[in-house]
Amino acid sequence: MACAPHRSGRCIVAVATSTSQTVGRAIQLIRLVASSKSHNLRLIDIAEMASLDKSTAHRLLQRLVQERMLARDPGRRGYRLGPLLHELGLGALPETNVEEAAEPALRQLARTTGDMAFLSGRSGLEIVCLRRIAGNFEIQTLARNVGDRHPLGIGAAGLAILAAMNDNDADVAIGAIAPQLGRYCLTEAVLRDRIMQTRRRGYALDEGSAALDIVALGRVVRNRGGVPSAAVFVASISSRMTEMRQRMVDRHVLECVAAIEAALIR
Repeated sequence: MACAPHRSGRCIVAVATSTSQTVGRAIQLIRLVASSKSHNLRLIDIAEMASLDKSTAHRLLQRLVQERMLARDPGRRGYRLGPLLHELGLGALPETNVEEAAEPALRQLARTTGDMAFLSGRSGLEIVCLRRIAGNFEIQTLARNVGDRHPLGIGAAGLAILAAMNDNDADVAIGAIAPQLGRYCLTEAVLRDRIMQTRRRGYALDEGSAALDIVALGRVVRNRGGVPSAAVFVASISSRMTEMRQRMVDRHVLECVAAIEAALIR
């Protein structure tokens, strides 16, 4: 039954709350599809991951498809990101485009190390791969694809950013992403230990979690306000990334980060 308006505004508040919850759930579904390795999730998987009943998840998904924010390929049962997200993204460049600011330094990093160099940006409680540039070493490691999304703390970039956050913000982030850690064979205790190691070393080291026999080394990039907003990392095969080479790579990564941060404040 419809609720009559009241001078207290309670009915208006109730409707607003319901609408807000619906918007939040829809955004959650888009994030789940975006963070999927296959980028093609089934209804049953999405409902379970979002803790929604199938009918609610299906209703939201259908509307997102109608609005072209999600799409379904003919003959396939899964959902993928839709074209409207790309179109909106073209007009949503930040005031200072970190990709543009990082391009020269990232290319230099790939040249000097010979390995694949990556730039990732923070998106809420996630990390998104923004750019990758190949070096000249004969074996290049495709640890991340552009557009890949993972929770903060995952991989060298996500770990570098999470470790650079203050304790209160890091605790909130860890609590929020804790339910997802099992997908990466991680526990909260292990993640916290990696954060401590990263803070002691000054750089993040990911050994084998992004891909088997691949080691990635990364450092955080801070925006003009000093907030950890992105990260740069280099990935190579584990046999090449010895401790001595890690120290050399870290020097180049540090130079790259300094150049990007300088470009961001111009």
